[in-house]
Parts: sequence; C-alpha cells; structure tokens
Amino acid sequence: MSGTTDLVMPRQVRSAQLLLFGLAFAGLVVTLALSGGLTSYGMGNMIAPWLLVWVCALLALTYDGSARGGVRITTIVVMVFVLVGSFSQASGAAAPGEFLDAALRIALGVPVVVLLFLPETTAWFDRAK
Repeated sequence: MSGTTDLVMPRQVRSAQLLLFGLAFAGLVVTLALSGGLTSYGMGNMIAPWLLVWVCALLALTYDGSARGGVRITTIVVMVFVLVGSFSQASGAAAPGEFLDAALRIALGVPVVVLLFLPETTAWFDRAK
C-alpha cells in the first residue's frame, strides 16, 4: 500500500462523477423545460433515457467509497445504452428541442465512458479494500 494516495480519488474518477451529476441535473432541467404541451406518451419518451442517466448518477454516489469494478462496468454499459438511444434520437429529431435533448446526453455521456476506461480509473475501482 502506498499510503494516503490510495485513499484519494483520482481526478479522472472525480471528473466522471461530476459529469454524471451535471448530466443528471441537466436532465432534470431539460425535462422540466420541455415538458409543456407533451402528451403522456411524449413525456415517457423524453424521460426514459434520463432515467438511465439518473441511475448512473446514483451509482456515481458510491465512487469514493465502496464501489468496485462492477459499479464501473455497470455505469459504462448503462451509459452506452443511453448513448446509442441518444444518437438514434438525434438523427431522427423533428424539433430543435428533441435534438438538444439528445445532444446534451451525447456531449456529456461520451466523456464519462472514456474517463471510465482510463487505466487510473480502472486501478481505482480494482483497489484493495
């Protein structure tokens, strides 16, 4: 064990965590801003990908404590599902609001996935208890 450096979260992990928190907050703002005039079906279509983002943000709450490799892999897999759906939504967007909604998830989601694949991040989640 190399002392206190094992106890300090690497900046790559902290960045991924902060991006997920920011994305979750942005999802709340976007949902509230674009919800006017939507049917229940339209609201469900808009909220569905954000629910997955909020799950990832909840997982990110554990990054500095008990989280291990399974939490990292789960976050990556869920974010990949969010990104695939967002790319599909962005390419078929009929209104600027729909495109902005998907583009926000893409712009903040891709860096999260990249950060979670870095060696420093992998080492943090694979550290000894």
